[in-house]
Amino acid sequence: MSQDNDKNQGVDLGEFLEFYLLDSQEQIEKLGAGLLQLEKEGGNIGLINDLFRSAHSLKGASGTMGFTPIVALTHAAEDLLDRLRQGKMDVSLEVIDVLLAVTDRVKAMLEQVEKRQEITVGSEDLVASMKALLTGEVLVVEEHLSPSNEIEEIKDDFVPLDFALNPEERAQVKDAYSLGHGVYQVDITLEPNTLMKAVRAVMATQRFEGIGTVVKLLPSIEDLEAGKVDSFSLLVLCDEPMNEIRRELLEISELKDVVLHPYPEGTEFDEEELPKPPASPEKPIRESESFSPARETQHNVIEEKKTDSEANQTPHALKGAAAESLPTPQAPSRAPEAANANVEVNTQVHTIRVDTARMDNLINLVGEMVITRTRLVQIGLDLKAQYQMDSMVNSLNEANVYLGRLMNDLQESVMRLRMVAIGTVFSRFPRLVRDLAKKTGKEITLVLKGEDTELDKTVVEVIGDPLMHLIRNSVDHGIESPEVRRAMGKPEEGTVTLDAYHEGNHIAILITDDGAGLDLDKIRKIAVEKGLIGEREDLSEREIANLIFLPGFSTADKVTDISGRGVGMDVVKKALNNLGGMVDITTRQGKGTTFTIRLPLTLAIIQALLVEVGDEIYAVPLSSVLETLLVDRSDIKTVGGLPMVQLRGNTLPLISLQEKFGLPVPETLSDEIFVVVVGFGDKALGLIVDELRGQQEVVIKSLGDFLSNLPGIAGATILGDGKVTLILDIGSLMQDVLAIRKS
Repeated sequence: MSQDNDKNQGVDLGEFLEFYLLDSQEQIEKLGAGLLQLEKEGGNIGLINDLFRSAHSLKGASGTMGFTPIVALTHAAEDLLDRLRQGKMDVSLEVIDVLLAVTDRVKAMLEQVEKRQEITVGSEDLVASMKALLTGEVLVVEEHLSPSNEIEEIKDDFVPLDFALNPEERAQVKDAYSLGHGVYQVDITLEPNTLMKAVRAVMATQRFEGIGTVVKLLPSIEDLEAGKVDSFSLLVLCDEPMNEIRRELLEISELKDVVLHPYPEGTEFDEEELPKPPASPEKPIRESESFSPARETQHNVIEEKKTDSEANQTPHALKGAAAESLPTPQAPSRAPEAANANVEVNTQVHTIRVDTARMDNLINLVGEMVITRTRLVQIGLDLKAQYQMDSMVNSLNEANVYLGRLMNDLQESVMRLRMVAIGTVFSRFPRLVRDLAKKTGKEITLVLKGEDTELDKTVVEVIGDPLMHLIRNSVDHGIESPEVRRAMGKPEEGTVTLDAYHEGNHIAILITDDGAGLDLDKIRKIAVEKGLIGEREDLSEREIANLIFLPGFSTADKVTDISGRGVGMDVVKKALNNLGGMVDITTRQGKGTTFTIRLPLTLAIIQALLVEVGDEIYAVPLSSVLETLLVDRSDIKTVGGLPMVQLRGNTLPLISLQEKFGLPVPETLSDEIFVVVVGFGDKALGLIVDELRGQQEVVIKSLGDFLSNLPGIAGATILGDGKVTLILDIGSLMQDVLAIRKS
């Protein structure tokens, strides 16, 4: 998309492009959500009219901006929707499939527009499919390759390339394996005499926008620009079928061949041992896959609490040398205000879209003000202790009190800016469940509740992958096939429920299915065989169910591309623990399973209880504190290697922070000790401390990459006297106690 084209179109893109993108993305989200609803409701004429208007608006806006590929695609979709609203066609699975494919393709086009790039995403296949449906021909978007494009199998051994990944890239690939994503080496051969080889590499990486991530390009952009090689390879993370990836890439001009190989797990950690073959082996293996049209099933979405706000989906960010090395076309100049903030007004509510970097900077400044306010309060108290009768000291303390009230109001207001409805995450799962149900041949209804429940945007950005993995497991392992459900006297259509609600200072997210439930006997047997538990160890049903979160644990009889790799659930738990959250399981065999996730509402500024342990001070998140006790040392009993105390008829496990963090033991021990009772979910734990310092507002600071995984520590904060204090991770301490109980 060149600047010359911009001038020829007679449109000032610098002024209107951002507004066009915002409106177009909103229309395409409406189309996607509406199509899923239409699949459930059939001939809802009102809904069809809404979809037609969205397609018409998208076409008109794209025509005004001069984006003819989007116009051509949406015009064909508009014709199909017009036929539906006239009653000349029935809503069918084929119609829904092709229109959903249109939304995916338009999203890819809009991503290129947003990057100020020429639209290279093709749409001829979808236009042909929609025209065929209009004429009554049996031609839809197929899920298999045409014979000319099939990936045949070659018997030579495949040797993976050494992409020389850095630590961050290796971690990225490892997490992809753990979460069950596809990891592929894509070998691309260029046509002879291709002039702009580096541009072809960049175009290939751009094809993965929205469907995956490019980790690395080999060889370098410089070598491609110099014309030294006629091929290149990509290391990509993508969940799309290999044939779909290959077909998508072959739409790029001057690409002679595209070959995909599943990249062997563990290869990315053995850089020095790997051979370095040429980028284009003479006879690479081509993965053979067989595809058959999926049988027609029902995939419904029920939203029990609908909101006015539209959920936004953030595509995966491309990472790789190709995206960073080549200069992108310069966007037309525009005012700084328009570049960073866009105003969106409707008849119901007035909102302003602000660049997230600005908001994050504001929140950081408020955090620093909280630290400074705490410092001023401490100075005022120190002065009052020395000059009790000085009027200026009293005035300073009065000003500090007033400043504290203002800071509390400011902090609350700013933190609300950081809160995002969890519906922005939930909105990506109806399409996921529909596609998975179609792939597995199951009938599944997804029920959404509590989409308007708000939590910290940092949590929202991280929670998506763990939720996706749990939902994929519910679909693959939990919900039975229609035949099995019928034989068990269940409805053929299974139900997966995604629910969110506030629970004190935390948010609870429930993923529930009415499937087969967990086979606890099988889980226990596998755990014993793997040496994870003793054969005579007595565990409750909940403890047995939670064994599936151990690394490498799997009950799957076979590996599928949905789940069953024996990895992933431990990564889900680790990701939640890093957020200060916990996950628990309740299950009934034959009835279903519920995963309960509990997360803190915010990760920026919290109320904390300061405690002394030896010469150190620790901060305990006040949201986890249930009560404080003064306990006689003689009342503490050791059971199974763990100190316990009786509390109102119940046994409370204790953990000494002094022993936990290896602090020196004082020469004299008092007869009474302070215990801070903390809880998370239905679990409680007592922390043995020396003194209680009182409550204080603290700003959570990261410990950095090298110290981020310290057991029992969630972060650090700066106190009023300038000292750094560690913040306890209650979830991690809970896990330590459970581990001691099991050992």
